[in-house]
Amino acid sequence: MGAVRMLSREIGEPVSFPLALVAITLAVGGERVLDPRFYESGYFAGILAGFILHELAHRQVARRYGMHAEFIAYPPGLLITLASALLPIIILAPGYVRTYAFYGYNPRGFLNSVAAGPAVNIGLALLGIAYHTTTGSLWAWQFSWVNGLIAVFNLLPVPPLDGEKILRADTRLWVGMFIVAAAIYLAV
Repeated sequence: MGAVRMLSREIGEPVSFPLALVAITLAVGGERVLDPRFYESGYFAGILAGFILHELAHRQVARRYGMHAEFIAYPPGLLITLASALLPIIILAPGYVRTYAFYGYNPRGFLNSVAAGPAVNIGLALLGIAYHTTTGSLWAWQFSWVNGLIAVFNLLPVPPLDGEKILRADTRLWVGMFIVAAAIYLAV
């Protein structure tokens, strides 16, 4: 019973960010994480920038709308993310930004805070594609691929992912974001 209780405990900031980053790095990097060159790659930079900026975008936009928001690492999600390093599919679910309003629910603020995360990954992927197109940089291609993956995964319309919340609140926004994210991911 004690182990189950430990696994269900949420882990708040500041510890939540490093734990989630390690889990995502291992899931995306797989056996490459043992190679020091991996940490110089666009894959690692994409994970670092894509994950941190995605979660900070959720958090900061929610705060701008007057809501309380913090990144929470969720132990079962961390384990699923780590286990996906051994699977043919990568599952990135180390945690979430917990958001709640002190002064009433703001639908526009909630939608904008949820959409901000995948929007950041789409923007980062587009920047990487632009840089790759002009320079032929493999690093930029890797950076774009990781951010495309993060955007597509988060936009899947499956609870508790961002895509399900966006689809429920604004179908047209979800369709547009998903088409762009999928096109980016398929292009790289």
